[in-house]
Amino acid sequence: MSVDGLWSEVPTNGTLSITSDGGSLDRVLHDIMAHLDVGIVVFNVPERQLAFLNKTALQLLADSISKPSYSILFDLLLGGQPLSEAIPRQMQVRSGNRLLGYTIYRIAENYLCLLINDITEKSRLMSIAEAVNTMDNIGYVFSGIRHEIGNPINSIKMTMSVLKHNLAEFSAEMVEEYVDRTLSEIGRVEYLLQSLRNFSMFENVELKPLELIGFLETIMSMAEKDMELRGIALQSELQQSKFSVLADARALQQVLLNLLANAASALEGREDPVITIRLNRESDLIRLSVCDNGPGMSESELKQLFKPFYTTKAEGTGLGLVICRKMLAQMNCSIEVQSTPGQGTSVDISLNPRDGHAQ
Repeated sequence: MSVDGLWSEVPTNGTLSITSDGGSLDRVLHDIMAHLDVGIVVFNVPERQLAFLNKTALQLLADSISKPSYSILFDLLLGGQPLSEAIPRQMQVRSGNRLLGYTIYRIAENYLCLLINDITEKSRLMSIAEAVNTMDNIGYVFSGIRHEIGNPINSIKMTMSVLKHNLAEFSAEMVEEYVDRTLSEIGRVEYLLQSLRNFSMFENVELKPLELIGFLETIMSMAEKDMELRGIALQSELQQSKFSVLADARALQQVLLNLLANAASALEGREDPVITIRLNRESDLIRLSVCDNGPGMSESELKQLFKPFYTTKAEGTGLGLVICRKMLAQMNCSIEVQSTPGQGTSVDISLNPRDGHAQ
């Protein structure tokens, strides 16, 4: 059944009805959509027509509109939204005391379909749950910060106390050793504070179209020298197709450099260490992977990965992957880790294509 020519603006009992030669099947489909408890709005964008509006949508939007029209509904639901961004995508709008959530679908070249629901109560419950979860997380994070900063500060305090009480007896070499030990602990505190700074750096990301191939080639050129010094082969499996995504280039660069550093650390002492960057289409997403042939991780280690301050590295803070996941979430992207003991690890990032589908 073709969408073109299927609907037109003919008000009937609170809906805009189908006028088509499709016969009884079109009428059945029209009746189903007209009486669903989900609001349905269809825009014919090039012709600036309101192609379909069911009764539920009219009721949900009643506090915001008195008479439905293309311009009024389009401004309310899509005004200021670049239509070239990823579709489907989810949006929200307030209508009176209601909070409405709607998903935008492109159902044909010229048509956008919006499915609308009242999410007022759902949003309220989610806010309560989020507040509880946030307080739990804040307590967990502050506990970790207290522990991570407390240890080096206690060490500094003890070292300086011993030095103070033995300054007259210690040789210059011994004094220097104690000073170096103190500076080392201060450096650890500075490193932790820098990690916490990175955690809040990208609170407001700016999503823009980003061509991945050139971007990744730049990242690899930045990391290549360091990998060479470590004896690590840096490889890529990048198709020559055009991969355009919506992302914040600065945040994504920070994520990738962090993942490359983690992979390099995991490869210390391994024979023939290799890091491979892969790029693949997967359904309506683009998957970017950083893979290594290191020792891998057990299932119990995988479960701990995204917990703040969990680390298996002597000099690590356990915030790297937490920061990566936060940055990616800000870009509506996700991260997952797959690992097999003895066979290596793959960190996979799912990115949103620029136009809603992998190009």
